[in-house]
Amino acid sequence: MIPSHEGGALSDRLAIALLSHLASPLAPTGAERSLSLLASGLHARGQRIAVAVPGPWVEADRLRSTGIDVRTIPCRSCWLAYHDPRPWCVALGKWLRYAAPQRATGDLRRFVEELRADVVHVNCLPHLRGARAAAAARRPVVWHVREILPAGPRRRWWSRRLGRHATAIVAVSEAVAGWLRDEGLGGRLHVIPNGVETRAVAAGEAAEARARLGLPGDGVLIGLFGQLAPHKGALEFVAAARHAWARAPELRFAIAGSGPVPFRRRVRRAIDASGCAERFHLLPPQPAGEALAAASDAVCLATRTPDPLPRAALEAMAAGRPVVAFRCGGIGELVREGETGLLAAPGDVEALGDGFVRLAQDGALRAALGRAGARRAREEFSLERHVERMLALFRSLAR
Repeated sequence: MIPSHEGGALSDRLAIALLSHLASPLAPTGAERSLSLLASGLHARGQRIAVAVPGPWVEADRLRSTGIDVRTIPCRSCWLAYHDPRPWCVALGKWLRYAAPQRATGDLRRFVEELRADVVHVNCLPHLRGARAAAAARRPVVWHVREILPAGPRRRWWSRRLGRHATAIVAVSEAVAGWLRDEGLGGRLHVIPNGVETRAVAAGEAAEARARLGLPGDGVLIGLFGQLAPHKGALEFVAAARHAWARAPELRFAIAGSGPVPFRRRVRRAIDASGCAERFHLLPPQPAGEALAAASDAVCLATRTPDPLPRAALEAMAAGRPVVAFRCGGIGELVREGETGLLAAPGDVEALGDGFVRLAQDGALRAALGRAGARRAREEFSLERHVERMLALFRSLAR
């Protein structure tokens, strides 16, 4: 037998198709970054990997440079996987846009068949078209669920699609797994948290990261990084900063991410009205979150809706940075109160701001929380562990 890259037999080599529902051209979402890291990890273990994305993608060149096949296959997603209710006219518009005729199902099926995929990985609920295409090609389908849905008819509708098309379902957290079990899908469910690259931030790296991002070198910097969408809590972050700044004037705040222009303007107006606008730094979207975490003294998660398992928190922990967050969704599975970060009741911006003050005034606490978070990231959320668990699932289905 010819040994593979990792020393396994050639017969152990799988052809795996990874289908992404998003293709951010400037900064990847957490779901996209997780998919990209999974693709790299599988490729490094000798698997034959091909990724299909619906448009220009910031991660594409990096993956191609390692030998991974990345194809662009235009595909509209089914954006009915949100948590908060929407007006009926908005929901209807989302459905009609998805349901309009498109070539995506046939193109994705041909992609899977030409690869001779042993298994197909579908990233996130909205990629319903990808799941249908993979099932039509009669391949085992691993549907990766990174969403939390409230009880009701829409959740039941999604559950029927999962039951119809998914051979196995991966939930990123117990918070996600809960609603899937409630809908009777526990028999094909696997809880596999996201993985993160763990690397200690070297001495002086924080100052270098701040300089590259155009941030001042003084003060205690709290960062909010991710999508600039209303449910991600940028306005709550500004309110918490306003509450904290008067008691801890050494605080600085950074926000980085892409989002709709009208909402970015709302955030800018809120900052201007906060009374501490000179302490805020609005950054453009960044292609990788590691530099943002390294530049910060702490990272904030202020998501208004249950967050399944935020990558920004994982990256903060991996960089040795404490997390300040609302206790909702899967965040409690990452952050241990008083051990790796500080948690506040959902929506309690004053308690969130109190956490900012504690961290600003106690450097020893920041360091202790950061060290514990880095240790927890290494031991429980390493990328190596994530990839091995995913590969074991793929192999079991391929057999």
